[in-house]
Amino acid sequence: MKNLLFILLFAFSVMGIYGCSQKEYFSNVEEKKQFTEIMTASGETIGIIDNNKEIERLVKQLDIKSWNDMEQLPEDIDLVYRYISYEVIDEPIFLPDGIPLVHMSTLELYISDKGEYIVRDYDQEIETIARISEKAGRFLNEPEDLDLNKHITAKEILDEWGLDFYVPNSDIEKTDDIEKARYYEGETSFTEKELRKTSKEQKIQFYGADKSTLLNEIDDISEIAQYLNGVALDRWEYADDAPNPEEVECQIVRWMLSRHSNKKELKEMDTQILYKSDGNYYIEEIIPGEYSDRGEFITHYQVSEETAKYILSYLE
Repeated sequence: MKNLLFILLFAFSVMGIYGCSQKEYFSNVEEKKQFTEIMTASGETIGIIDNNKEIERLVKQLDIKSWNDMEQLPEDIDLVYRYISYEVIDEPIFLPDGIPLVHMSTLELYISDKGEYIVRDYDQEIETIARISEKAGRFLNEPEDLDLNKHITAKEILDEWGLDFYVPNSDIEKTDDIEKARYYEGETSFTEKELRKTSKEQKIQFYGADKSTLLNEIDDISEIAQYLNGVALDRWEYADDAPNPEEVECQIVRWMLSRHSNKKELKEMDTQILYKSDGNYYIEEIIPGEYSDRGEFITHYQVSEETAKYILSYLE
């Protein structure tokens, strides 16, 4: 999704259920409406995990911090199982028009000719390929040891929820083709009420080309909502092959209350670097590694000159 809605969602839950911060996941596990469907390589469903405590056990056993990233899947491997997770996203700040939607992600387990365990973790927008520990691999390779529900199908649960998936390049609409379900892309509107549900205290700081000089700061949530609506987030375009900066215009840092501490302290949520290259404007979005077991998360976008000028107006 070409907007901060996507960024915020991944700041708290990078890579769906599997790549999220375990600490935050466990603190909210009872509140989540979710389940995981397990399928063989041939597409046969062997069962569903619909108990949050059992999903918690699954996440623990993955030992995500020990994963070793790989650039691509090796050739000498066989697909064994798919773990497909579905989760209801219902926090208003993450939703267009406040309508709850379903997020889907898939974890594939492979075994190489050498007996190594490899996973591919993806959700239509982000992909991770990694070599995992033997312990984690053996656990994923024995799904029958999990507390499986074999008396209900994923379709039955989804029909019962009666919610929509994120669907690309369209208004919100229901799709029965689960494989094509992706993130909703469309206009978003931030309100003071919605922002307070995410964090009662926030601030946005505006710097020049580096962070040595603070040029402006807004900490009134109504002003923050006005700024977020003004930057036309729904018009940002992913730029996977973004050029290197020719000229850095400014840096914007957003702060929120920490969810990992009882202390009332603001923590850096993300940094956006606005820069110009080949006559076009780009933003490099950096989410700190503390929000993900996969480390620092960086995304590039191309933005319009109108959006760039709006952002730069906050430096004047």
